[in-house]
Amino acid sequence: MEFLLAFALTGLVATSGWIAWAGVRGWSRFRDRRHELRLARARSAAELRQAELRQAELANETYQDFVRRHPQR
Repeated sequence: MEFLLAFALTGLVATSGWIAWAGVRGWSRFRDRRHELRLARARSAAELRQAELRQAELANETYQDFVRRHPQR
């Protein structure tokens, strides 16, 4: 029984570095992915805002063009 316990303990000690490395790497990837998702959401919101501004500018240009072409008497 002591042999099995010593064998298991030795195996755990021998692989604990790899286990810790995998845990740290997994946590790092999780953090990076979360950060990328935040950036993508911000980028998407900025693109939507730019599209809304372009739409408003186009509407303003259309209105100004109409006013120029059809002056009120």
